Amino acid sequence: MKLINVRLDAQDARKADALRKQGVEISSIVREAIRAEYERRRQHRRDGRTAAEMLSEIYAKYPDPPDVTPRDYDVHDAKQARAAIVAKLKKGRQ
Repeated sequence: MKLINVRLDAQDARKADALRKQGVEISSIVREAIRAEYERRRQHRRDGRTAAEMLSEIYAKYPDPPDVTPRDYDVHDAKQARAAIVAKLKKGRQ
């Protein structure tokens, strides 16, 4: 079994000491918290959507405002977007 050291600030250390004096196993609280957080994060990833699907939903929900001039490259194409950003940065340096 692996041992993990956790640094506590003064307030958390006092709370841990009070719980320990009341017979609570601090290690069991830590294990329970780790398991709960792990499951919460695991459940969050199970919605089945890919990153591309989530981004498509965001773009559909928040389209560009009508007063924004259209770009001369596809912002959804990583290579085109990178090239445009690099060109803009180079132009700004001159």
